Amino acid sequence: MQTARLKLPKILDIPPKLYPVLLELNQHPLFLIEGGRGSGKTHTIGRIILYLGEQRKIRVCCGRVIKDSVKQSVLTLFKDIITQYNLDYEISESQIVHRKTGSIIFFKGFREQEIVNIKGLEGVDILWIDEAETVTKRAVDVIVPTIRKENSVIIFTMNRFVKSDAVYQFCISRPNCLHIHINYFENPYCPQKLIDEAEACKAANMSDYNHIWLGLPLEQGSDYLIASSKIEEAKNLKWNDERHPNNSIMAVDFSASGGDLCVAKRLIQRSMTVWEEAETIAWSEPDTDITKGKVMNLYGKWKPNLLIGDADGLGYPIMCSLKNTLENVALFRGAMQAKNDTNGNARADGYMAVKEMLECGFLKLNDHNCARQLEYMKIKYRPQSGSILIMDKKEIRKEQNESPDYSDTLMMAIYGIYFYPHYFISNRGREDYSNFKLDTEFDIYD
Repeated sequence: MQTARLKLPKILDIPPKLYPVLLELNQHPLFLIEGGRGSGKTHTIGRIILYLGEQRKIRVCCGRVIKDSVKQSVLTLFKDIITQYNLDYEISESQIVHRKTGSIIFFKGFREQEIVNIKGLEGVDILWIDEAETVTKRAVDVIVPTIRKENSVIIFTMNRFVKSDAVYQFCISRPNCLHIHINYFENPYCPQKLIDEAEACKAANMSDYNHIWLGLPLEQGSDYLIASSKIEEAKNLKWNDERHPNNSIMAVDFSASGGDLCVAKRLIQRSMTVWEEAETIAWSEPDTDITKGKVMNLYGKWKPNLLIGDADGLGYPIMCSLKNTLENVALFRGAMQAKNDTNGNARADGYMAVKEMLECGFLKLNDHNCARQLEYMKIKYRPQSGSILIMDKKEIRKEQNESPDYSDTLMMAIYGIYFYPHYFISNRGREDYSNFKLDTEFDIYD
């Protein structure tokens, strides 16, 4: 049902469906506004913030994952609205200040590796994160508790990529969140040019139209590694209570230049076929000696049958040192020759093994970040031979604004299970399994 138009100042020419954001601002600490292009999400929040800043003194932080991105987009939006309505704000590259009320609007990036630096957020009245579909769960877990001023609010605007989006899942689970989905045909201020573009997209490609213009999660096409339905099944996987070898494996992905995370993961065998993602620990540490010490500490605590780690770049000297110090250590390099002829390298071997484990119901996922990263992993093909490759980290960083550290760590663990089976054929105290074999010769890549 169409919401009745209210008589509001011209600056508040916003879609009636979004009136509750203005009218119920003091009733909800959390707002999720999502939908497709042309829906007026970003314009609405920008206009409301500037209007409120003229009425009383407020402190507002506007953010995106990349700080430069928010400056280029949201700052430009604010400038245009201020000019259009001749508002009494002073604009600089770092902040916008109202000359009379003293309201301050400043900008911040929320890239996962930088969220430890959250000084200045404690006293904000409004935190607005635009394009929130690129914000990770770890960032949400850090940011939300920081906004604790009396009557402060957090506003997310987004067009989510995947069904299990971190911000979306967080918001819809909160009863105090006002959630509104809006599309271009519900925005009476949507320009005719955008309406024409939407209709042209609808005629050309319904899948693109659903995502771009209706704000629905991306459909996973043939280039995606794993169907999201299989990832959801893996989160809720159950297994039979049966006698099985008590094997475990530890994998480590080391941070590289650019601020990636170090991630350590432990998988435990839960049945004859099922392995569970039991523990995941992430940290950011430029000192290689400290990282090596942390890995050794976890190795002593977890006591895995095998430790496998990333030996590319920064990880190479660490893994060489660990191999000389600890037992049962294997070095993994993504560009190594593939074990399977259909794959282009070891990284493809590992991810295709992950795919097999998930599709067969042999892997229990517990780490949200890993599941989220698996959803956007894509297959590529080598043009000369047609062999399978996995989208590399540089491409993923460019597309997703993060490195797939969590999923790469899982991939290495599964690679170890598949291609180093001799570490797991052990009779220590388990005579009943003297004939146990882990078959790696079956066709796992069909």
